[in-house]
Amino acid sequence: MAFSGTVCEMLNDYHEVELGHLHLMRSGSMTVQPRGESPVHLGEPGLVFLPRGLPHTITADEGHVANLLCATVEIGQQSRSPLALALPTVVVLPFREVPHLQPALELLFVEFAGTESGRQTALERLLEYILILVIRHQIIAGSARRGLLAGLADIGLARSLTAMHEDPKRTWSLQWLAEEAGMSRARFAERFHEVLGVTPTAYLSAWRVSVAQDMLLHGRPAKWAAAEAGYTSAAAFTRAFTRSVGKSPTQWLAERNEASDRSPVVWQET
Repeated sequence: MAFSGTVCEMLNDYHEVELGHLHLMRSGSMTVQPRGESPVHLGEPGLVFLPRGLPHTITADEGHVANLLCATVEIGQQSRSPLALALPTVVVLPFREVPHLQPALELLFVEFAGTESGRQTALERLLEYILILVIRHQIIAGSARRGLLAGLADIGLARSLTAMHEDPKRTWSLQWLAEEAGMSRARFAERFHEVLGVTPTAYLSAWRVSVAQDMLLHGRPAKWAAAEAGYTSAAAFTRAFTRSVGKSPTQWLAERNEASDRSPVVWQET
């Protein structure tokens, strides 16, 4: 959703589905007020990213007009992916702190102003790349001392996490994960729990449920999603899913689909 002015109208609606909100300020000065959080000020070109759909308002500071380009984004909030949960509640990032953002931002603004064929696809791909750079910056900056971001910032743990993320259906053992990290089993288990706050087995289980949820949300059959997420049977999948989420895959998906019918599109001119 695009907006140029003093208040972004998209902010207080459509929070049944926990989509994230990305606000790119091309010029001006503004204050973001997340519900229940301290206000955040951005006085130069930059972005404000609320990964988990926290209701908020944005107002231009006195004497300024905040020139904004805004979008709703989905990085696994609906399935409560480890990445979505690991990011800070609010990310405020001046563009000057990430020079690599500039070329993508310029292309994004040009595409948004244009009418050429393929515009929507180009916007989505550029947005994905911008989010990758933002998340990469958060990892490098050490924005979290514990959790997934902290794990990805640890060279050894990052290798084991990447392996689990890329191949969730593999029958991972503690030994194999430790070898990926270049550690002994005991040291790996200790370090993993110390940094991520859960055991490798618990993390892998949560990741598999998250993978299956994402597939279900994208219309994949439950049997197919279960197999791709590493479950050997529909019954095992249902048990693990219900234990993690508190409801069956069918119940959960029906609720999410009902809520999604009320959610906004990712890009929409106003």
